[in-house]
Amino acid sequence: MSDRQHSQPAVVTVENLTTLRRYLEMAPPEQKEASYKYLLHNNVVLELNPSHPIIKQLAPLRESNPEVAALVAGQLFDNALMNADLVHDPRRMVGRINQILKAVTDAKE
Repeated sequence: MSDRQHSQPAVVTVENLTTLRRYLEMAPPEQKEASYKYLLHNNVVLELNPSHPIIKQLAPLRESNPEVAALVAGQLFDNALMNADLVHDPRRMVGRINQILKAVTDAKE
């Protein structure tokens, strides 16, 4: 959890973000996905905003619906990466987003 004030439920911080972005942009296309996975896994810190409503609801959701909580947690991380301009292919999120939307609409029935 972070004490920093931000309006997002989660943000990522990266040491030398500009250098990391430049390196990822220069990676050969066939190595781009592997470069993203390696560099992000080893350099990114996820900071959660404990006062954000989504973060506050995540723990109760984990108890009541762990599958949906896992989807939401993964999407929060990807959203934070997207805000930092560190997502190589945002299309890979569509499946998870659709699962979250289905869970929300199923819950309304």
